[in-house]
Amino acid sequence: MMRKPAFWILSTLLSIGCISFAVKYFPDAFPLVSLDLRMDRDQALSRAAELAENHGWGPESYDQAASFELDGLTQHYVELEAGGNEAFSAMLTGDLYAPYKWEVRHFQQGEIRQVRIFFTPAGEFYGFREQLPEDEAGPALEKEAALAIAEAASSQFGIELGVYQRIEASQEIRPGGRVDHRFVYERPAPQVGEGHYRLRLEVGGERLTGLVHFVKVPEGFSRRYQEMRSANNTIAAGASIFMSIVYILGSIVGLFFLLRQGWVLWRTALYWGLFVAALQALAALNQLPLSWMGYDTAVTTTAHIVDQLLGAAAIFVGMTLLLTLSFIAAESLSRRAFPHHVQLWRLWSPAAGSSPQVLAGTIGAYLLVGFTFAYVVAFYFLNSRLLDWWSPSGILFEPNVLAVHFPWFNALALSLQAGFWEECLFRAVPLAGAALLGQRFGHRRLWIGAAFLIQIAIFGAL
Repeated sequence: MMRKPAFWILSTLLSIGCISFAVKYFPDAFPLVSLDLRMDRDQALSRAAELAENHGWGPESYDQAASFELDGLTQHYVELEAGGNEAFSAMLTGDLYAPYKWEVRHFQQGEIRQVRIFFTPAGEFYGFREQLPEDEAGPALEKEAALAIAEAASSQFGIELGVYQRIEASQEIRPGGRVDHRFVYERPAPQVGEGHYRLRLEVGGERLTGLVHFVKVPEGFSRRYQEMRSANNTIAAGASIFMSIVYILGSIVGLFFLLRQGWVLWRTALYWGLFVAALQALAALNQLPLSWMGYDTAVTTTAHIVDQLLGAAAIFVGMTLLLTLSFIAAESLSRRAFPHHVQLWRLWSPAAGSSPQVLAGTIGAYLLVGFTFAYVVAFYFLNSRLLDWWSPSGILFEPNVLAVHFPWFNALALSLQAGFWEECLFRAVPLAGAALLGQRFGHRRLWIGAAFLIQIAIFGAL
């Protein structure tokens, strides 16, 4: 049937129809949010440097790092208990709170003093928080004097304290004798479900050191959400353990028996395992610019870089062992179970690549993309409508991608690793292993069918 033109014409038309369906219903299946993103990373760094110089925030000499952040807890609360995805989208278009924001950090090796400066996606200043050394000397102001400083300074940034009520005031005496004050304000209305829009002002000594907008999420929700995530994580952990037993341990056992029979094919699999693992290590190093957001200034920058290098080396060693084992098992078991199938490593060799079978498989795989898109969109669309499943809102772009050295590299490395590993560990190993068990004990097709069912259960739990 696959040799007939009508089959390929019909498959092409169906694939195009599925892609059209996926494009049309994608926004309904996966809630998308619209951001007025008018500030990029370079603009955030430049604006932060200007503000820090004007107000004397952070160390005099500093390094910069930036990331685009989301207040995930607030998003989850709003979407689950305070109005749903529509309410979260309305929050983004309003001016009461910005869940998405740019965060710029100014820091220096060996300096406790540092500052984080926040901007809305549209590029408006949205607050800051300066960290001072605890032993730094400073005046010990009374509450009223510190409050006057906080309110006067906040008004310079366009904060209208008239719409808030002051609900908390606290102070802390630092080892250097300085007294730091903290004042929390709350909007009486509107509320976010049972939560509240709040503003925190901090005074260190005699100047404003913090202006932070946040949403006070009810503690009860945090507990309920953790319980919900705990149940999901338990299921996923169980599936991971079962996967390790069935796939990884099965690979080791299978290789043990094949080794005794002289059927282990390892050389090409080892080369590809090393190559894909090296890409994962380089992808980790590609994220180095973002790692400075969490850099501990108590250690040297050299030590931080060495730590990142060691982490990448550990990824390389671990992924090499795991990937190589998977590739060798997949190659060896597949050759033993399906000797007439085209080898993965020789798929595009001159002899195999020019065959009608490889051409048909390649075209068929691309046509299946449309069916896969339609299936995923239909699955989430129907379950969100019929079963009231929650699907978190998201954006179609990731500004942090541009923060790394080579924005295109991580997507390439991740896709290659996923493609190889899913083909080898999650397809070839269980199906070839099941086929060999069927040859040994009979009912080969029944064993292969059982392997499919096990895969469905594992992937569904993961």
